[in-house]
Amino acid sequence: MLGRMIFHFVANPPIHAAEDLDIALHLAAGEGFSIYDRGPTTAKGPVYPLFLCLFLMLGAPADDLWQVVLVQHFLLSWIPYLMYRLSVGLGIEKLGEIVGWLFALHPSFWYYPTVLENTSLFIFATCLWGIGLVKLRRGFNRLLSAGVGLWWGLVGIEKPVAFIPMGIVILFMLSWRKIALIAMFAMLPVAGWALRGYLVFGYPTWTKTYAAQHSFAMSWHPSYAFSPRYAVSESIARQIDSLFLLPEKVGGPALAKLGKEITQQVGTARIIERTILNAFIFWWIPPRYWGNNSLPFIIARKAPVIIINILFIIGLLYGSRRYKALTLFILGVSLFFTLFYAVGHVHNTRYRLDVEWLQLFVCAMGVEKVRQVLLSIISKM
Repeated sequence: MLGRMIFHFVANPPIHAAEDLDIALHLAAGEGFSIYDRGPTTAKGPVYPLFLCLFLMLGAPADDLWQVVLVQHFLLSWIPYLMYRLSVGLGIEKLGEIVGWLFALHPSFWYYPTVLENTSLFIFATCLWGIGLVKLRRGFNRLLSAGVGLWWGLVGIEKPVAFIPMGIVILFMLSWRKIALIAMFAMLPVAGWALRGYLVFGYPTWTKTYAAQHSFAMSWHPSYAFSPRYAVSESIARQIDSLFLLPEKVGGPALAKLGKEITQQVGTARIIERTILNAFIFWWIPPRYWGNNSLPFIIARKAPVIIINILFIIGLLYGSRRYKALTLFILGVSLFFTLFYAVGHVHNTRYRLDVEWLQLFVCAMGVEKVRQVLLSIISKM
C-alpha cells in the first residue's frame, strides 16, 4: 500500500473521469440518477456513481477526486492477499502465491486506480465474493448467502458481462438449497432496478439498458470503427449523434431500433467478420491506442499484454493437465468476455482489465511451468 501511495504522488498520473462522475454530481445535487442535462439514465449501474457521490457529499472537489484514487489504490493493494486466500480455499495455495505476486507487480493495475470507473471496485468485491462462495460450500450461513446474492445481483446491473460466469460458478459449487437463497437475494437489486426503469421509462430495465443500446449503434460509427468497412454512412452516423443528445426515454428505444436497422443493412456475415477481428483486438491493443509509443504506455500496457499473453498460452497448455477444471473455467470466462465486448466495440484499454485479473491464475500456471523447466535445465548443467 505504501508503494502505491508513493507511486501516485511521485508519478502523479492524471485522473480520468466520464459518465459515472456526471451521474454522481447529479446525485449529490439531489437531481436523481441522471446524466448530463438529459434526465434519468441506465447508461451506468448504480454502485459506482453512488460510491463517487459519497465523496462529493463529504466535500471532495469534483475536479480532483484524489481521495477516490487513494481509496481505489487501498482496495487494490489487498487483491494479492485476497487472491491468495481464494487460492487457499480452492486448494491451490502454491499457485496463489504466484498469482498474488503477478497482480502486485502488474503495471496496469498500478495505473488504473486513477481512472474513475467501476473496475477497481468490481475486482475487489468479486474477490471477496469468491472467498465467500468457498466458505458457503463448506457450510450454511444466511448472512453470507445474502452478501453473495446481493453482489451477484448488483453485478448483473453494474457489470453484466460477469453475471452469467458467476452464476455458473454458483451452480457448480453449491447445493440447490443455497443457490435458491442466493438467487432470492440477487433478485432484490435486479428487480429494484427493473421497477425503477418501468416507473421512469415505461418499460423494465434489467441492466445497463441504454449502455447496450448506444454502445452497439456507436460501434459502427465512423469515429469508432477501426476500418471504413465496418462503418455506417455519415447520414446514419448523424442519426446516432442526434439520438444520443435526446433524453434516454426517447433516445434509448430509438437507438435500439436503429441498431436493428444497422444489423439488417450490414448483414450477418459482416457482423461475424467484425466480431472475429474485434476478438483479436480485445487480446491485443485497440487501434486508437496503437500509435501511443510513450514509455509510460509501453510499461503500463503494451509490455504487460505481451507478457500476459505468452504466460497465458503456456499456462493453458500446462494447466489443462495440472489444474484442469480451473483452467477450463478461466478459459471459458475469457472467451465469454471476449465475445461480449467483440460484438460491440473494443476501443477502450480498460475492457480486458475486467477479466485480466482472473487470467493471472492461468498466467501463474505458466510461471510455474517455466520455473520447472528452468530448474530442470539448471540441474542438468
